[in-house]
Amino acid sequence: MSATGLSGAIGLAKQSAKDTPASSFLYIPATSVSMESQQNAQVLPPEIGGDFFPRGSYKASIMGNGNAGFLIRPKSLGHLLMMLCGSVVTDDDAPVVGANTHTFTPYLAGAGDLPWYTAAKDQSQLWAEQHLNTRLANLQLTIPKSAVMSGQASFISTTPSSITVASLATKTFDNTPPFQTCLAAMSFKKQGEGTNISANSVKVERLGFTYNNNLTNDEFSVGNYGLDDITLQQRSVTVDMDFIIRDTKIYEAVYYNGATAPTAWSPAIYRGNLGLTATSTANIPTTSTPYSCVFNFPGLDFLMFPAPLQGAEVVRGTLSTQVTLGPSGADRFSAVLVNDVASY
Repeated sequence: MSATGLSGAIGLAKQSAKDTPASSFLYIPATSVSMESQQNAQVLPPEIGGDFFPRGSYKASIMGNGNAGFLIRPKSLGHLLMMLCGSVVTDDDAPVVGANTHTFTPYLAGAGDLPWYTAAKDQSQLWAEQHLNTRLANLQLTIPKSAVMSGQASFISTTPSSITVASLATKTFDNTPPFQTCLAAMSFKKQGEGTNISANSVKVERLGFTYNNNLTNDEFSVGNYGLDDITLQQRSVTVDMDFIIRDTKIYEAVYYNGATAPTAWSPAIYRGNLGLTATSTANIPTTSTPYSCVFNFPGLDFLMFPAPLQGAEVVRGTLSTQVTLGPSGADRFSAVLVNDVASY
């Protein structure tokens, strides 16, 4: 391929164990790839009687990190959700023969760890990189109005290395249709109560999910230039929604505990439930069932940004929330992906 036809792709494959490179990659057609080797260069400390300039420098360590942007497609999304959550339950031939349902839920404390992946970066057959022991640090999904679902993921790897393009062999790309149709159902309820605060539908103009795995990136040891390990310390999810404000119920729930203004501000929290279904325009082969993914957020504590007012414009607002555990500890986000992949 000529240098004038530059393109990039990133392949992902689950490893059988740490430090064991995977081989069967599923490549994600990328809109951007900036996953690189990060070299930590240090300057030698100044010496007594030396020159006005440092005498030299040295390479202290190396690791891999960076991000990739892509359209959200039904097959490769499963790998990203697996890297995010660490566990999956697959129901074969469900809901129909030929379709498989994968339920991704973050593991409970002590129930396991994040999987290790090998990431392969192919830069238009010009050069290639292998990132061994890769973990997902961040996954951002965006669903705008009148557009397809897109995403961006950030990765950290312990051992990046340069490999020959020929070693990538035949690449299998995720060519499934991207998710295009999205339906969102949202409700706001006071903690401990079951009454929805508003009967009016909330017409969302943009949905943004940001999943964060707080990973270590400093677990080096004496005599080793690469990371020894990458440890998950904490995970969080934030959700942002832009919508047209059609009544005062949401505003009052956020600021006044559901009471009518000018009631004094109350510290009580209204928890929200959000379920979003993303659907592809094509069916799974040999079935009449479309590719789909349902994102479930059972526990959302909402905040609202100030609503700006402009001339000749409808009133729009933004709800921002941090996904938190409820009193029972059962409010964990999950994703249910339906495609034709046997397992992840």
